[in-house]
Amino acid sequence: MKKKLLLLLSSVCVFSFMSQAQKTGRYTVYGGVLGGGNYSHYFFCDKQSDFDNAYRFGWNAGLYFGVPVTKTFSIEPQVMFNRVGGQFLYKDKLANPANDDLRADYISVPVLFKFNIGRNFDVFAGPQFDFLMKAREVNSGADVKEYMKSTDIAATGGFEVFPRNRVTFYGRYYRGFQNVADGGTPTFYNEGFQAGLKFKLFGKQVKAAPIVVPVPSKPTAVDSDGDGVPDSKDKCPDMAGLAKYNGCPIPDSDNDGVNDEEDKCPNIPGVAKYQGCPVPDSDNDGVNDEEDKCPNISGVARYHGCPIPDTDNDGINDEQDKCPTVAGTRENHGCPEIKKETIAKVQKAANAIFFQTGKAAILPKSNAQLNEIVKVLNTDPSLYLDIKGHTDNVGKAEANQKLSQQRADAVKAYMVKKGISEDRITSAGYGDSMPIAPNTTAVGRQKNRRVEMVLQNYK
Repeated sequence: MKKKLLLLLSSVCVFSFMSQAQKTGRYTVYGGVLGGGNYSHYFFCDKQSDFDNAYRFGWNAGLYFGVPVTKTFSIEPQVMFNRVGGQFLYKDKLANPANDDLRADYISVPVLFKFNIGRNFDVFAGPQFDFLMKAREVNSGADVKEYMKSTDIAATGGFEVFPRNRVTFYGRYYRGFQNVADGGTPTFYNEGFQAGLKFKLFGKQVKAAPIVVPVPSKPTAVDSDGDGVPDSKDKCPDMAGLAKYNGCPIPDSDNDGVNDEEDKCPNIPGVAKYQGCPVPDSDNDGVNDEEDKCPNISGVARYHGCPIPDTDNDGINDEQDKCPTVAGTRENHGCPEIKKETIAKVQKAANAIFFQTGKAAILPKSNAQLNEIVKVLNTDPSLYLDIKGHTDNVGKAEANQKLSQQRADAVKAYMVKKGISEDRITSAGYGDSMPIAPNTTAVGRQKNRRVEMVLQNYK
């Protein structure tokens, strides 16, 4: 039976699309009455139940009210009386030769969300709230309302044919989500199909806007831009120009706002005050003369077109000069040369520094020479000292590196203890990586075990 009903509904849909429907507009807020037939049963979830089920016919009637949200979407709540039910077919025919036929009356409130998918066809879906009014067993006439739940929540969905007309055909399917039996077994749910007609009682119909056929425009003027060149020959008919440019304005090849006939640099963007040429750069330093504070001397942009300053006038600019406010030599990075006798005094002292064998402890006999270096640093606060420790290649390279660093640090610590600022002294160990003599002889190895001191008057 279910297959026959589905076939009937499908045929109605096909017929609706093939029919010539009346051309109507859309409705604003609308409403009316509806009514039709139900084909329902109770759906069993318990497959081990003693029952089979069968469909029975019923009817429905009610009111509807629709609110269009867009041209293709509307919300339509309904209030309906629904007579539904179903037959319970006992599997054991010997024990129960008769079948039970249950009929239930509900007040149903579906809330439909409708979508228009064609001029003559809508689809919809939404929730349905059911309130039980009466329930009885048809064969015996017994009132069974107390054995059934008073409310149900279902989902429904379906279609409408000719939804814009005064009379509309509808078909829908619904399925309950709650067990209809109030605490009993087996578990069963409302399920069924509905078909019927809707009669629209009110609703303002909005007609489609008429198609406006444009009035043919007047013939185009002979010379639209009034430049003396007829439109038929004018390549710029809406822009006044000259005949020698086929009715177009004088070109501006570089788009700088100065036309080519007045532009002395027609292919290079410029400015009007320089006859269309760029602002000049007299010294070719990349900074134009209007922004260049030294327009005739090549410079750099960060100094506004002027050369990098040389504050002490020693020929070495301030960015390369380690002593930018004191004149010096290029060999000493712009700083004054340190006196040779001072350098010699420090080198002599460095050659007379001795340590305990294999350790970083300075021997007392080195103190006099170290004090000479301290005196040099105190005499000239502009001097900095770089201490470099070295070893021979006896032993592991890692151990030699560590020892050379410790010895250089020990010399630095001695001088800091004597009052020299720590930030004026650096110390580094190089292990056996920088020999000044062969390590194959005792004399060579002795020369390689050394502390070098380099004086600088810049960091």
